[in-house]
Amino acid sequence: MSWIEEVSTELPPVIACMSINKSAMEAVQNLNSSITFGASALTRVQEEAIATVVSTTNRCRY
Repeated sequence: MSWIEEVSTELPPVIACMSINKSAMEAVQNLNSSITFGASALTRVQEEAIATVVSTTNRCRY
């Protein structure tokens, strides 16, 4: 939709696409930080490796 403009941000594209609704974007960021990267006994490298494999399997470009 050409009439919708994303707000310029330094965030990853998967989060930045929500920049038109700041409260929704912040809610997703808070959820993400609560359930990933540090919320488990896994190291950050292990969590990133799992996320990469899942994204690749799902053919996700992020």
